[in-house]
Amino acid sequence: MKLNLSELENILGSSVINSDVTFEGISIDSRTIKNNELYIPIKGENFDGHKFILDAVNNGACALITEKEYANIPYIKVADTKKALGLIATYYSGVINPTIIGITGTNGKTSVTNMTASILNYHTPTLKTFKNFNNQIGLPLSILKAEKKHQAFVLEMGASKKGDIKELVEIARPSIITILNVSPAHLDTFGSVDNILSTKEEILLNQDFSKKVILNKDDKYFERWAEKSNKHQIITISAKQVADYYVVSSTDNTLIVKTPSMNQINIKVKDSVSYTINNILFSVALASEAGANAENIISGINNMLEVEGRFAVIDGYNGSSLIDSTYNANPASFKSTIDSLMQLTGVPWLIMGEMGELGDESQRYHIEVARYAREAGIKKLFVISRHADAILNEFGTNSYSFETNEQLIESVKPHITSNLNILIKASRFMKYEVIVNALAAGKY
Repeated sequence: MKLNLSELENILGSSVINSDVTFEGISIDSRTIKNNELYIPIKGENFDGHKFILDAVNNGACALITEKEYANIPYIKVADTKKALGLIATYYSGVINPTIIGITGTNGKTSVTNMTASILNYHTPTLKTFKNFNNQIGLPLSILKAEKKHQAFVLEMGASKKGDIKELVEIARPSIITILNVSPAHLDTFGSVDNILSTKEEILLNQDFSKKVILNKDDKYFERWAEKSNKHQIITISAKQVADYYVVSSTDNTLIVKTPSMNQINIKVKDSVSYTINNILFSVALASEAGANAENIISGINNMLEVEGRFAVIDGYNGSSLIDSTYNANPASFKSTIDSLMQLTGVPWLIMGEMGELGDESQRYHIEVARYAREAGIKKLFVISRHADAILNEFGTNSYSFETNEQLIESVKPHITSNLNILIKASRFMKYEVIVNALAAGKY
């Protein structure tokens, strides 16, 4: 990136103070800012980046976008620096003019984002969401990491309240979009599944640009979403019926997909559980509509790397296998991950942590997961949770609760044998990566 500060005057509705300057990057972190970067101090609930402007300047910042006035450094004064960050990202993506894909949903956003980007990278240089930067601050920062060579952006769009997705779409202006699914999550902030549903549906709004909408014909909300997308071009996927992109046949290691513009594509897969198939179908459709061909699809899926903590199978203690799914957890993703666990050869155990942000219904959802684990065939369950009594009561025999990670590790480790597949899953606040590290191969 190389822009003049004066290029931002029109979009920010304010003039450069002191003098114009050329900057070569944007940062909101005074600690990591580099020479000749533009510093944008952001206000949060518990911090104000304006307090660190001097640090940013000392560390190399050459200009500011700020809500306050400063001497001896070029700056543009604005009313809201967070909004300014989004406006700058919109302007910068317009300079590059890539094909932009927007992905939202409760489960699978990061997997589909990574897979779609992996496929598209074989077609054209592609930018994808940086780490988990998928909110009003993170998404613009992801866009601003782009180089002019990037002719496709694949952007994950998250939400914690109504209006969030609408705002992200206005910043990114994607021409290809999808809702992967909607299920209970973040109920502490959303209050109800209906609120989650209406928030995710903001991606379908009829704004001042056209969109291709990828929808799953097998989803219970398909008809509702198709109606809300009637101003856009609808592209369908299905694992069960004929669609624009659909599964012709599947086995444990091969998926045959029919597409509108290509012959059948034979895709190698690790398993044939429903969420894996859906993630692949969404990724194939999104990438294809952005220009990828069959060879790109096969290469991209074959070379996609596992995302740490989402379903990474690693060598465990005493010859066992650990399934690291500690990145996050909600009821739907928990059940899907249990399905994947049951596809593996070996004895399945589950180390279950708490799922956060489920509000007043939290205990009911934890009981549901315990029931699902028991009915799926999980042999032993180990849990740390404020709902532990209810979970153990639902699962029955061979279930155990603990107060701390250390207690669980000390109890479980001596009983691990080489025939075990141990799924370790919880929301991030549980810090279950500590358990993964302690039970990994070579840890004594």
